[in-house]
Amino acid sequence: MNNQQKVIFIAMTMILSGGVLQLANAQTTYGIYPADTSNSAPVPGERFEGYAMEKSSTVQNTGGIRYVSGGVGESERNELKALSSQFNLHLLFATQGSGEYLSAVRVNILDARNTQVLTAESRGPWFYVQLPPGDYSLEVTPTGRRGQDETQRQNVHLDGSGQAHFDFYWKK
Repeated sequence: MNNQQKVIFIAMTMILSGGVLQLANAQTTYGIYPADTSNSAPVPGERFEGYAMEKSSTVQNTGGIRYVSGGVGESERNELKALSSQFNLHLLFATQGSGEYLSAVRVNILDARNTQVLTAESRGPWFYVQLPPGDYSLEVTPTGRRGQDETQRQNVHLDGSGQAHFDFYWKK
């Protein structure tokens, strides 16, 4: 793939994913989508629908909250896509402008009473979590970066009938 094709590919990816709308370093909710709840919950470390789950794609369970992160490499993204319908909150982490994915992002989720529900570190650019219906505050911070506090915050309402999608972009 030559450089011109790469630029066109990145531009199309950003347009289709809404990244062009986020040049102001803003977070965007892409909406609530009906969730497929027909699949049963995987057990941490198990094989899921024919996919051998790698360590970074293993479903975790902390305090009754299930989550999975990863997305480094095509095979891992395919594994996460297979799991995606089982999680009602989908987060993506990337660098603004280039669209380069980020991993090692600390994710803090607080409930409406400001009580910590989950703190975890993403092992890749995709982070999926299953939360009970309610109102939550998200705080996401890249852990391997220098400089000022780069925490981004977003509020989310989950009504139990769909999925919420948020993309977070940071300046390089």
